Amino acid sequence: MKKIKNILMIGLLSFAGVGCSDFLEVTSDQELTYDTFYKTASDCRSATAALYNAVWFNFNSKFMWEIGDARANNMYIDLATYASSVFNRFMETSNTDDLENGWDALYSVIGQADHILNNIYRASDNGVDAEVVNACKGEARFMRGVAYWYLACIWGNVPIVEDPVQLSGNFVVHSNHREDVLQYAIRDLEFAAANLPKSDEPGRLTRYSALGMLSRLYITAACYARGGNFTPERYETNPDFYYQKAAEAALTVLEEGTQYSLMSDYEQLFRVQNNNNPESLFALQWVPGSTVYGVGNRLQLNLCYSTEMLGGLKAYGGSGYLSAEFVELMHNRGELSRKRATFFYTGAVYDYIGTDTDAGKWVVSGRSMCNVKKHIVGGTKDTDGGAVAENSGLATPMLRLAEVYLLYAEAVLGTGNEIDATTVEGRKALQYFNRVRERARDKEAEEPNEALADLDKLTLNDIWVERRCELAMEGQFWYDIVRRAFWDKEWVLDFLNNQNRGYKYTYNGTTFKWGKSDGREAKPATEERLLLPYPLNEATMNPLLREEPAHFDIAEE
Repeated sequence: MKKIKNILMIGLLSFAGVGCSDFLEVTSDQELTYDTFYKTASDCRSATAALYNAVWFNFNSKFMWEIGDARANNMYIDLATYASSVFNRFMETSNTDDLENGWDALYSVIGQADHILNNIYRASDNGVDAEVVNACKGEARFMRGVAYWYLACIWGNVPIVEDPVQLSGNFVVHSNHREDVLQYAIRDLEFAAANLPKSDEPGRLTRYSALGMLSRLYITAACYARGGNFTPERYETNPDFYYQKAAEAALTVLEEGTQYSLMSDYEQLFRVQNNNNPESLFALQWVPGSTVYGVGNRLQLNLCYSTEMLGGLKAYGGSGYLSAEFVELMHNRGELSRKRATFFYTGAVYDYIGTDTDAGKWVVSGRSMCNVKKHIVGGTKDTDGGAVAENSGLATPMLRLAEVYLLYAEAVLGTGNEIDATTVEGRKALQYFNRVRERARDKEAEEPNEALADLDKLTLNDIWVERRCELAMEGQFWYDIVRRAFWDKEWVLDFLNNQNRGYKYTYNGTTFKWGKSDGREAKPATEERLLLPYPLNEATMNPLLREEPAHFDIAEE
């Protein structure tokens, strides 16, 4: 693997000149080495601060939504040559643009986490409090576990790396079985949940961040077990075991994590001024106002359709739209707050974007299709200096409390067909699920929106659709598809092959009309295309990637 030699040898990243949350404001007047570092609690927390932005940079810039949303057909891309369009049509090859960027970024996270975990013992030797050291290990293992979860969902069998230094001497290694990678990720998150503090400064991970993420991973494992994919001699094979663990983890967040709450206005979640809001359990921490490469959020640059909207900042997203299927879904449900927050449509007015234009606000006009709104925060004036060239300054949401509400409902449903209010767990699941819908309802509508009314019974389809609407353009829907395919493959392939990919449409906020197909080639969804190919460079440098994977024995804590 080429990047085993390059990326996994990151070691101590440069900590100079960053400042988004207080914990990112670290400076150093000397070259950092292991002999001069890990002497204080501050050193330990400085090391883990690097895990919150630069290592995720290439994942965040495009790959997150190219796979999580474009491949899942939440998006339509009007240029066939863009990687996002290629992923959307299942046309990718091992040489597709951005494929290696995603792989490299995830192994960057792993490499940096490994370096911290393999060297932070020095802090203990220097007398740093064990609770601080273990909390920093928890941060590193949280990030590593999340990266492995993405890798397992996207590529299936991938190498588990624990010692980058040793591996750099021989980077031709077998991949490990997907079941081992999933379980390894779970072990990392379990350690994080046991060792992270219950509260920390804004933007830092907590015990509840880890438990919320564990709920997502346990449900992934439940789906994997439901399809009979775990080896009985190695792992628990009963899906109910994992669903129960997911429910327990999520409920602990919901009942004990009192510092977290839903924001009342969904649209306000995605503003720089509300970074690290009470709903945020895990967000990538970019540096508002910084033009330093690697610590800024490029999502706005790649998704926004108008330079004028951004006060002259560059915008390259004019060819990216929400898909016809998704826009019609939101329209038919009578969505308003989530619709306004997720995509631009003609007639919509945003008084907090475009404040330096003649109108003093942004009025959407002349758009027959709907460009991406989520992650678009406006220009420098709109964001109190946070948005600058190629950096929106927005903390990228990776796990919100609303998702934990929906994960809890899915865990309670488990392998059943329906949740009702006849059990305590069922009543709680309905309560939390309906809180998400309640926020989405138009509070000023003259007539109640029955499509978003509280439900007294809950099915998997209800949860499926609610997750799609709540988390659109947050890079999650493809992983919902993948995990369902672990046990319900025929349904998933039928769903994917009947999505009307590549269709245009017109929408003005009140009337939706299907257009015609753009006529571009697309391949059918197949079992094989539920996985992405290994990047060409990785497979060339490490031919063992394409051979039979090896098992990885996960050490007991």
